[in-house]
Amino acid sequence: MTETTLSGLFDTAWSHLTRGVADRKHPARHPTLATLGPDGPELRTLVLRGADRAAATLELFTDAASPKALQIAADPRAALHVWLPKPQLQIRARARAAILPGDPALFARLPAEAQANYSGTVPGTPIDTPGERPTGGPARFARITCTLAELDILHLGTPHIRALYRASDGWQGQWVAP
Repeated sequence: MTETTLSGLFDTAWSHLTRGVADRKHPARHPTLATLGPDGPELRTLVLRGADRAAATLELFTDAASPKALQIAADPRAALHVWLPKPQLQIRARARAAILPGDPALFARLPAEAQANYSGTVPGTPIDTPGERPTGGPARFARITCTLAELDILHLGTPHIRALYRASDGWQGQWVAP
């Protein structure tokens, strides 16, 4: 990667995020989401399901009864992290997250094994066997929409370059020390 302009680096980051939605093998497909739990920050890897640059949003799916959904309802501050090994690019985002109902038509298009992740036993509850899965149902299928407030993009090439972009300044960007 040889991006040397603020707009070029921003375009590159959004290109990777958009590709992560469409390409199951792209590393941006699996961002790490951080929320605030009662004991502090909690991290988990999710699947990126939507990236809308114009709206500055990223979308993920969750079980509405999961701890992360309850944490977002209590405090919508969230962060996301994406590491892209080949271009040596790190994308960090600060966002306001919201839990929205899932679309039943979208749920119906999910494979049966994915549907099973959104019903039955509440995530984190002890179970008897590792493969125990109830039959899926759309009632607890939910979406996490993250409205981005800030993108911090770091390229670990030689030399390292880093830029900070904020919604509050129209995503103009500012070079910052790596």
